Amino acid sequence: MGNAESNVYQNYLSRFLPEEQSDIDGVFDTISGSSGSAEGKNSKATKKTVTLEALQAYTRGPLPEQMTVRLYNGMKSIALTGKSSGLNEQIAKEQFVIFMSNLLKGNADEKIAIIMKMISNTEGPVKGKQIQEFTEDLIMSVVHVLSYRKELKGWNLENTRDSAGGVKALASQLLSELKLAGDDRCFLFSVFPSLAVYTYTTYNDHYMYLNHGQQTMPNGLGMGGQHGYFGLWIDSDYGKGHSKAKPRCTTYNSPQLSAKEDFTLDAMEVWAVGDLPESAGKKGKKSILDVDPEAQALLEMAGKSRLSEGLRETVEEDDEDDN
Repeated sequence: MGNAESNVYQNYLSRFLPEEQSDIDGVFDTISGSSGSAEGKNSKATKKTVTLEALQAYTRGPLPEQMTVRLYNGMKSIALTGKSSGLNEQIAKEQFVIFMSNLLKGNADEKIAIIMKMISNTEGPVKGKQIQEFTEDLIMSVVHVLSYRKELKGWNLENTRDSAGGVKALASQLLSELKLAGDDRCFLFSVFPSLAVYTYTTYNDHYMYLNHGQQTMPNGLGMGGQHGYFGLWIDSDYGKGHSKAKPRCTTYNSPQLSAKEDFTLDAMEVWAVGDLPESAGKKGKKSILDVDPEAQALLEMAGKSRLSEGLRETVEEDDEDDN
């Protein structure tokens, strides 16, 4: 088992050039406190490890604390042969080297596995809120590192009146292209002429399609099947749609759900599960200058002041009681 662990470690270490290997050794020795001494390298009884406190002390200037904790969690998640990952609070050199190798020299799958552990160090699926928080920490870290190196130009958080809000807005904008993916829990149903439910067939994974504002791909919402032949398609063009599923939709085994393949909607109900947005239900006046807060945050981060701030026009929001 020891030889197997050593071989795996050497395979990861061999990804680095000789001078890079020396740098990796030096960083670990410095963090662990061994300082590269011959005694520390040759004595098995004094095998060095890295603690969270030691890593925080090493990165205190160049890196924000929250990102240091994420790096530590990523290193700690590396499983060694014959050992359980996450149980030991101290990071062995093998874990350090494998982490650096995957992060700097690894393929996409290896990097994704590391980043996922940095996003969440608990088992189970990663939540959207955790991805948002990681993205915010990443933005702050980039700004922090560039400021530390005196390389930050044209973008200054100090010029943003609400830097925390600006970071959140930018993170939301960066993540705005992520669409909520459907899964095998999706289904189609009909209520007329009879009640029927059509569930996943395992034939393909075309659960759901959603697109908006592009010229090269269809814009609308699709369920099952494929482009041009969805089990149910709602077009973004004024409520048009189709159900081209003859004889059956491959994804849900549903028949044609409408009397004619192409149809126009009479009415649509949209249901949502979850908490209402914080802004929902608020009444009052809203300035046209506040319509796009993400754009405001980007301009402020770039040091661009809003010259029209004193020329606000307010738009009356509809009263909920008016019909």
